[in-house]
Amino acid sequence: MNYVHAIDWLQIHVKCPVTIQAKDNFTYHTEKTDYQTRQFREVYEISVLMPSGAYERCAVLACKPHAAFLGGDMGLLKIENKFLYQSELKQFVIDLLEQYHFKFHAISRLDLALDFTTFNGGMVPEQLIKNFLQEKYLKKHKAKFTIVGDHMVRNSYEYLRFGAKTSEINYYMYNKSKELENNKDKPWIRQMWQQAGFSPDAQVWRIEFSMKSSCKELIDFDFGEVVPVKALAIIESEKSFILFRTLFFKHFSFVENNNGTRKDRMEDVDLLTLDKPNTVVLRLTEKMESSRMDKVVIKRMEAHNQYIKTIDKNYFLYGAKILMEYLIQRNLIEWYLRHFPGGSAELSVLGRKAGLINDEYLQQQLFE
Repeated sequence: MNYVHAIDWLQIHVKCPVTIQAKDNFTYHTEKTDYQTRQFREVYEISVLMPSGAYERCAVLACKPHAAFLGGDMGLLKIENKFLYQSELKQFVIDLLEQYHFKFHAISRLDLALDFTTFNGGMVPEQLIKNFLQEKYLKKHKAKFTIVGDHMVRNSYEYLRFGAKTSEINYYMYNKSKELENNKDKPWIRQMWQQAGFSPDAQVWRIEFSMKSSCKELIDFDFGEVVPVKALAIIESEKSFILFRTLFFKHFSFVENNNGTRKDRMEDVDLLTLDKPNTVVLRLTEKMESSRMDKVVIKRMEAHNQYIKTIDKNYFLYGAKILMEYLIQRNLIEWYLRHFPGGSAELSVLGRKAGLINDEYLQQQLFE
């Protein structure tokens, strides 16, 4: 069975110089756009000279945050999809950072993918979705799921996602061939399939893990190696594939339903012939699920802080710090920023005096 692994999304948290300009202005072209993002005032498109003699956009930089406490030098650098599908991805990123004097801080989003045509035994991926819906297969670990399909003469399924949109890890299985046909075609992906030996007529499916900033370290118990998930080393093909397999065996695992038997005693569904690494991914924080009452409490805390601000600024700062810690624990930072722009937990003074904005995870989540 053929399969091929790739990185499909890479977004990097960088520290930027005052002027966004490459050292080699012939090889790289920089253009400031006329639009902003919700978090950043300036957006730049970075192009590189291709062998054809034409310039092609290879990255987009968003910088100069609206919120003062994020720091004026913070930026997000997103590598264009085409340039992720190259053998020397890490070196390409290093060269780009060096050209623009960007200081690498952390990877803020990383998507890892595996493309294939069938599961072991020739089972087509759509059948896995059907067996899951019919509860012939049970997922080992609980998770929210979403399914997309078409209803014509019969139901057909093309997309299965686990995890809510706000989850720290989302993972998907979907018909990649159909996506390329229905949306924008990507010749570089088709070229990768051809090199992997896929038939031109095959329906290629993809399993993909999308990770945000909560994943901290990949620990290999066999070799004693610890690789920070947010460091550039993780985008080396060998390490990224180990990380993918770690996540695959941890999350994308099913058992055959044998009614009356405990799930942990049911037989595993053998999906893909992959070596299971003796590894584990550590998380930076363990968060609690939020509820409607949490939001009520936050509203009351915010109202209290705004009132106390007019009486005692020191006590107000203390209240704002408590509120921020509550938001982190309940995973409600994004909700708070939407509902309370300029609220007490967003003040620039909070970042320095309360010692919260030194927290790397918090910085990334706020401007992702």
